[in-house]
Amino acid sequence: MSFPGLFALILALSCMPAITATSCRDTSPYSTQSHYEHVLSNYLNIWNGDLSLINSTFSPNISVHADRFPSPTGVGSVPLSATTSADFEAFAQRARNGWDKYTFVPYKWVAGENKIAVRWMLDAIMGANFTLAPTTLKQGDPLTYNGTDFLVLDECTGLIDEAHIAQDLITLFHNLGLTAVTV
Repeated sequence: MSFPGLFALILALSCMPAITATSCRDTSPYSTQSHYEHVLSNYLNIWNGDLSLINSTFSPNISVHADRFPSPTGVGSVPLSATTSADFEAFAQRARNGWDKYTFVPYKWVAGENKIAVRWMLDAIMGANFTLAPTTLKQGDPLTYNGTDFLVLDECTGLIDEAHIAQDLITLFHNLGLTAVTV
């Protein structure tokens, strides 16, 4: 390349605007109150039985952190292992199994910066085939307890990337009629 051609190329490149990397956060349509309400509604509807919302609510590779739960055998406890949206669906199905009624009711929530925190109450009626934990309750007996879930959204997709589930398990165990829990 001749000197005048090289000079023209350098001049043209120096006049171009600088290219800067932008994060999804800079242009994301997902950090709005209406999106947070939509995600929270989907999340609660999944827990309330609409599992068709799993793929439009969770990232394919989700990270779920939750309390250990008593083993259905009554011996020891079981850790939660959910690293995909399919795992979360199986977790929600297992949690819903054995209830005649199983409804999560939110009573406080906040959201911002791609995060949602929700304080909920489970309003449930014991079913005939309950095996999630040992219990003295019979079919038709009511059960309630509380928890708080902290959800982290992917800033590029708006889907839930992380779910941190903290349940008031002492109240749950008490309400199940348990006097001792083995770990």
